[in-house]
Amino acid sequence: MNAPEPRELTPRPDPPPGLPRLRRRLADRYDFRDGLLAGIAGVTGAGGAGPLGARLDVAGDPAVVTAAELWSRVADSVAAYTELAAGERYLGTAQDWTDLRRTIDLLGHRPTQRTAAHGWIRCTTDSGAGPLVPAGTRVQAPGTPTRAAQTFEVVTDTQLRADWADLTVTAVPTPQPPPGRGLRLLTDPGFGAGDRVALVAEKPSGYVPMPSTWWGWLGWMSIVYTLFASNLTLRAVVTVTKRSDDLGAFLVTTDRELAGLLAPVSGTTYAAYRVRAKLSLAHRLSKLSYVNSSGAAATAAVSYPGEAAAVGSGHLLVTDASAASPGMNILVSNAYGAFVTTVESVSGVDWSVAPGTKHHVGRIELTDPLPPGQRNDDIEILLVDHRVVAQHHELPPLAPGGTRLRVHPRPAEVPTRIAVQTSAGWELADCSRDAGDTTDDVGGMLLVLGSGLTGTAAKAPATANLVPVRHGETRRGPLTVADGGTVVPGPVTADVDQSGRVTDSLTVRVGGVAFDEVDSLYGRDPTAPVFTTRLAADGRLVVRFGADAVRGEVTATWRVGGGLVGELDATRIDTLLGSVRGVRKIAGVGRTTGAADQEDSLQMRRAAAARVRALDRAVSLDDLADLALGVPGTSHSVAWRGAGPVGCPCGGSGLHVASLRFGDTGVRAPLPAELTSLAGYLDARRDTSVGLCVCAGVPSALTATLTVTADPRRDPVTVREAVGAALLDPAGPLAPRPRDLGVPVDASDVLAVAQAVTGVVGVVALSVTPGVRAPSAAEAAIGRTPAERYELLSVTAVHLQ
Repeated sequence: MNAPEPRELTPRPDPPPGLPRLRRRLADRYDFRDGLLAGIAGVTGAGGAGPLGARLDVAGDPAVVTAAELWSRVADSVAAYTELAAGERYLGTAQDWTDLRRTIDLLGHRPTQRTAAHGWIRCTTDSGAGPLVPAGTRVQAPGTPTRAAQTFEVVTDTQLRADWADLTVTAVPTPQPPPGRGLRLLTDPGFGAGDRVALVAEKPSGYVPMPSTWWGWLGWMSIVYTLFASNLTLRAVVTVTKRSDDLGAFLVTTDRELAGLLAPVSGTTYAAYRVRAKLSLAHRLSKLSYVNSSGAAATAAVSYPGEAAAVGSGHLLVTDASAASPGMNILVSNAYGAFVTTVESVSGVDWSVAPGTKHHVGRIELTDPLPPGQRNDDIEILLVDHRVVAQHHELPPLAPGGTRLRVHPRPAEVPTRIAVQTSAGWELADCSRDAGDTTDDVGGMLLVLGSGLTGTAAKAPATANLVPVRHGETRRGPLTVADGGTVVPGPVTADVDQSGRVTDSLTVRVGGVAFDEVDSLYGRDPTAPVFTTRLAADGRLVVRFGADAVRGEVTATWRVGGGLVGELDATRIDTLLGSVRGVRKIAGVGRTTGAADQEDSLQMRRAAAARVRALDRAVSLDDLADLALGVPGTSHSVAWRGAGPVGCPCGGSGLHVASLRFGDTGVRAPLPAELTSLAGYLDARRDTSVGLCVCAGVPSALTATLTVTADPRRDPVTVREAVGAALLDPAGPLAPRPRDLGVPVDASDVLAVAQAVTGVVGVVALSVTPGVRAPSAAEAAIGRTPAERYELLSVTAVHLQ
């Protein structure tokens, strides 16, 4: 018989799990063609004629072969369609996005829309202006040759404040000895140029340890001054030559070097008093000189019975007391020390300065009695103002990782976040008022940051006029409803709040009445003011209403955009579209984060399977990892009990969840705001009495170096290029997306990909760079690159030799 022999067809075994496509065909179109030709050749003619193949060259007749070839293609197409249609019914083998969505709908999972990136912009305002930036104000990151322009909108009405603009930041002031003639004080001393200032050393008789922070000095000084008898010494009286403002601190320059006068001594503090006047102690004749009867010179003491001495335990007699008044401070000093008290009263008395001669002098009554050491005629009397702590403070630069700082000028309201220009650029951090802040520091405020800054800065510019923005644009307009449904043009974007919950940007009104979005219309009244949405593959939303719900014009508001294209360096956002009165210019701070593309087939399969396993609640470790995959943008997750990554928030061991996120170039570690959102999402679905550390996974990019032997019949350069393309295939087994956290990379994994390339005869040498942990001797012996449980290993660079 002149016909090809068809091969025997046997039923295929049940397909194993994990296949990307369902295989049902028993043969290909060539087998069908050969079988068809064999069948034609075996046909027996009427009247006892032999087989057709005995009388006709079936396989050699072009017309017959062409007909068989055409029918084989038809049959192959029908079989392929049947196979494809059967595969579209299963979660693991569905290829069409819409078919896969229908399948996961049955599992209770709704694919998430693309979500918008969120970020912050800082506003430069007119001097003294505090404008309101309304929600919906648009700003833009202009396009570049490699990236289209991206539009962002202000999330909510944001009130800017004049006292939050043009701030200057330093680290927390530190007490230091004065380096020269200047004394930097944090409170207003009241000193001015030309004033004379008395510097007094104070050493309490009962020593109290000095605090190590500047804000503790004021309270400590008061305790020392009021509760203990002080040994005071007047160190000097200096003259102020200049007073200037130094970031809200008061820099007083004097006519003398202060380093020696205010030298640090254990247990000794210093006070400064502005001198109002210097008083002269009243003096009288105390001895008479005469020549006695022997003709020799002699002296005799003079007494003034009934008259007070110039210096008493509670009074002073001065030549002129017109500068004194009750309540003023008075400083009395001599070689034995000094004493500060207040004037209780001032009066005038006639006082004998010599026998028979009286002058009118001032009598100053003191609130506190003079110590014995100051009850002498050699005292110096100064009328002084209130006591000022004479402690010099330095304003040090910000150090990396620091979480405490001082802002100048002091704002009336405490900001909740601040942007600081450091050596790393403009950095953003949450902030609150520091516990050590005091209103006595009229020129500045102490803030504590939620996270440390990475850069350094000396007297860094800062602002708290920050406005939240999100990627995308708002659209408004009417919707045409047909057969109870309509389509919202997209791609429609959504947002993820701090609890990880996805909120749709679509709002619908029918006849001016707001309708609520529900998961299903099943069991609801046909006139109920509700609607459902279904996501399309291109990002549009298909909206369905009840049969009798639409009775008026349908209008909608929604946002378009979103996706990973919105994650960028926020400093690119520098254009204000339109104008806001009082705002001169804007600029982004940090990076925009939190975006996610619409779920693709791989993400939908993972998320749907995870939802079925976890059932939206955390009971086991695996449930935590599965729930984390439900947060938009999460690419990988793992949960374990034990030690965490270096620098994880808990700083130790316990229950951990680590995750990675999709980025515009692969996968990346989540940022703090994204970890906060994930933690909130998990806390809403678990027992929060059990501690949980939500931390960032570690994506480790490996470099593989191979020496490949190519088939001599092929171009070795072309073969090496094909090997590199296969190893770096974004959908291949060594790419980040298909891999799992904690899975090592073996040499056999790399060899399996490389040796499958056409033209590769063998791989002579292979090496792979390590990840977080270097391989042990046993692991190195088998060519294994180990992975920590929170680490994702992937090959991202290849060197071929």
